Amino acid sequence: MKKTKYIAFIGTGAWASALANVVSQNGYHVKMYGINDQEISEINKGFNRKYFGNRSFTNPENIQASTDLEYVLKDCETAVIAIPSVAIRSVLKQLSAILKYKKINIVNVSKGFDDLSGEFLSDLIKTKLNRNLKSFATFAGPSYASEVFEEHLTLINVFASNKDFEELLIQKFNNHYFQLIPCADEHTGEILAALKNVLAIGIGISSFNHPGKNSHSALISIGTKEILQIALQLKPSTNVAIGFELAGIGDIFLTCSSTQSRNFTFGYSIAEKGLKETLKKQELTVEGYASAKTLAKILQQNNIKNVPLLESIITILQGQKEPLLLTDFLIKN
Repeated sequence: MKKTKYIAFIGTGAWASALANVVSQNGYHVKMYGINDQEISEINKGFNRKYFGNRSFTNPENIQASTDLEYVLKDCETAVIAIPSVAIRSVLKQLSAILKYKKINIVNVSKGFDDLSGEFLSDLIKTKLNRNLKSFATFAGPSYASEVFEEHLTLINVFASNKDFEELLIQKFNNHYFQLIPCADEHTGEILAALKNVLAIGIGISSFNHPGKNSHSALISIGTKEILQIALQLKPSTNVAIGFELAGIGDIFLTCSSTQSRNFTFGYSIAEKGLKETLKKQELTVEGYASAKTLAKILQQNNIKNVPLLESIITILQGQKEPLLLTDFLIKN
């Protein structure tokens, strides 16, 4: 009898759960790995109440969750890594030890940089799982997990290492409300995905200081230009047209324009209550905060200048500048 091939999700957070719901709804079997016993128990009952309240998975019978990573990886042909960037290294070490020399497909949906080396998460994954990689892909684009879970129309980019894997992912994930749109230039897509979170914190700060739409739109434009400038300096072959892709302006606009964005609301809270108070009360992962620390190192190591908005955001997150002074560089210029 042929064994069932599973899609493994490394992570049980909002994005992992939303994507698991998509592929399970499409008729594929899913195993999810997590470290929270209560969350695992709820998922096995058909819910992830921490993120989606009493709304159940569409096909809960197709989803299993476990704290046993070896069990989750058994009979797995594709693994989706959906965990905070700060946890990536330790999880990759576990994956490598369990997989040994077995080769599987890997999809990365985690955003940000490796906080130790400053390298792209895709590069870190490829290095640490070099002997285990069959094919590799990254997802990026405008997508709130809650809206995907509620089956709102969502389109994001897929950056795949080869056409066959790209087509396989489209087959497994695409349906009437969720669409993967192929795109090239994975590195630029990843830097856009990471830095838009930093920008969103700044836009949140500005939205408290200057609630008008004029300033909001202006700062998104300035921030997008700075992000593409950084991408060009890190990789001169960057095609800036990717800024107009879903992973570019689509994701930037969404993350910087709604209170559904953790990074945006984090920034708003900093302006309203101060950095220390906001950090004290923050329970959910805010990727932009970790990415800002890595961005500061990248700017210094690569002698990147003339990105005053992003530098201003970094300085505020370091506690060295008052949030009210976020846009003082505009006056100076």
